[in-house]
Amino acid sequence: MLQYNKEFKQLIEKSKNILIITHKSPDMDAFCSMIMTKKFIELGYPKMNVVMKARQTPTINIPCMKEIHVAKEIKEGDEDLIIIVDAGSMAQCLDYAKDNLQDTSKPIVVIDHHTETTNSKGDLVINEIRSSATEQVFATFKDIYGKNFRITPDIAQLTQYGIVADTGRFMYDSTTPDTLRVYADAKQVMDIDIEEMSYKFGKFPRESIPAVVSYLKTLQIEKDMAYVYINEEMIVKNGLTKQGVNEAQAFLRDKYIRFIQGVHWGFVLKPDFNYPDSWFVSFRSTKGYQDVGIIAKELGGGGHEYAAAAPLKAKTGEEALEKVLEAVHKIVI
Repeated sequence: MLQYNKEFKQLIEKSKNILIITHKSPDMDAFCSMIMTKKFIELGYPKMNVVMKARQTPTINIPCMKEIHVAKEIKEGDEDLIIIVDAGSMAQCLDYAKDNLQDTSKPIVVIDHHTETTNSKGDLVINEIRSSATEQVFATFKDIYGKNFRITPDIAQLTQYGIVADTGRFMYDSTTPDTLRVYADAKQVMDIDIEEMSYKFGKFPRESIPAVVSYLKTLQIEKDMAYVYINEEMIVKNGLTKQGVNEAQAFLRDKYIRFIQGVHWGFVLKPDFNYPDSWFVSFRSTKGYQDVGIIAKELGGGGHEYAAAAPLKAKTGEEALEKVLEAVHKIVI
């Protein structure tokens, strides 16, 4: 057993109550890796009290999603151990104006896959730079449990959902032979059709259509970069909903912004509905063009070369946009 996995196992065995959290505005990999961590711990330690906390649940049905405790504030409780998945630090998970978990003295384990992982307070970091947090969680518990490792149908589905979502159906460079082996192990237990999965991921509600229209009215193209944004005035004026704006943002981010003729990368900016004066920018790029992870890092966020994001503090959408463009123009000459 690898040393860091041995230390993780020891921390689990010393605990009675475990809290699992992930980054703000969780994506499919974040949700899947969080639920998988809970399910794997419960398989080996059925009496363990394991709680998952997030500010929202997935927009499509995935196994065990109802076990996620939706919390407006993430505060310290009776947990003996805190596990962070798909994020490199507590800062990516918390709103320091509302939450107090950052002040905890409890041991913290970080399970991540991003190249930029920052730890503090002597956290135990498990990061083998895999394709996804989902793959990392799978590999970690396989090493911990050894011959007692078991894949349930729920874990099998979550493994496939998380990996497919974060590798772009295995098209990103982060996909390795190990990724495919993990996926194959899960698929052998419960076969999930990739086409059906992608179709399910690609669906968006009708209420997002007015938000898409509002976003597109702000479309700007600079050389091979495109961007759109939405502000609070537009949301109120057009009667847009939180879900509509979020789904429109995801659609434009993944299916539109890079696919305009002559465009290779770009970003989508939206309000963070959970916090006042807060915004969230998502970047997407194409292989061989702009490394958007560098720009996100400049803004205090992180991610990968082709997909990254960052939180922002600003009074208005225009102020937030100005901050993003300032970072872009600083990095991109």
